[in-house]
Amino acid sequence: MTVELSTSFWSSGVKFLCELQAIDDTSDENCRCGWKKPTKIVGGMETGVNEYPMMAGLVDTIEIDVYCGATIISERHVITAAHCLTDRNVNDIGVLVGDHDLSTGADTNASRLYTVSRFYVHPFYRDVSLENDIAIVMVNSIINFSEEIGPVCLPFQHQSDSFAGSYVDLLGWGTTEFGGMKSKTLQKITVTVITYPECRRQYPNVSYNQLCTYAKGKDACQFDSGGPDLWQNPTTKREVLVGIINSGFGCGGDKPGINVRVGTYIDWILAVTPGVNYCKSE
Repeated sequence: MTVELSTSFWSSGVKFLCELQAIDDTSDENCRCGWKKPTKIVGGMETGVNEYPMMAGLVDTIEIDVYCGATIISERHVITAAHCLTDRNVNDIGVLVGDHDLSTGADTNASRLYTVSRFYVHPFYRDVSLENDIAIVMVNSIINFSEEIGPVCLPFQHQSDSFAGSYVDLLGWGTTEFGGMKSKTLQKITVTVITYPECRRQYPNVSYNQLCTYAKGKDACQFDSGGPDLWQNPTTKREVLVGIINSGFGCGGDKPGINVRVGTYIDWILAVTPGVNYCKSE
């Protein structure tokens, strides 16, 4: 940008005042993330159809089956658990968005399946301890956003928050009981984030990069891995991704579930998704 003042020899007493202000277009009213669709379903485990537009699933394109959850973070990226990509290659994976009932195509017109361009597993992921169990999948074409499909908010304003005592919603198409059949419809449970010391009493090796959740008789279960832990900002009512479902024991037993704490990985997310204009408002 060039700002120029032109005068002549005969000009006198000329004053020029120019004020420039940078505008962050990721924080204005046009910046959208984390919206929900109204639903008539109150309570229970099943979500409304397309109630959570950010929800996605990883599809095994050989078995034609959703095997892990994921969450939309941009027009080209979803975020998931690294262990969902172990021994996988891009040709074996698809990303499903906008779906609800996996057994029928009649419940929503929003569902789309995208092929995968590449994926990024955290360089310090450990498959035994599941430390740094986070990955980002890039799809080949633009995910078209609508009221039924859209990105979650990332916790830019809450990177260091513990969220202890907060309620979060866990989403997935996983089994509703250990060893049981997978659900055909998207399920939701509400759990509480517990403190780090409380979690360490149950799991001595848990790190601060992980987030523990608990509700008696409730937990994420098999095939829910990679799905979101969503915290609703009480001021804006936007859904913020504070965790990624990692692991648990027994699906609703007496021990907490372990999740990836997304806020501690914001810098890594930005590094592997250059050029993405994330909404910094929550």
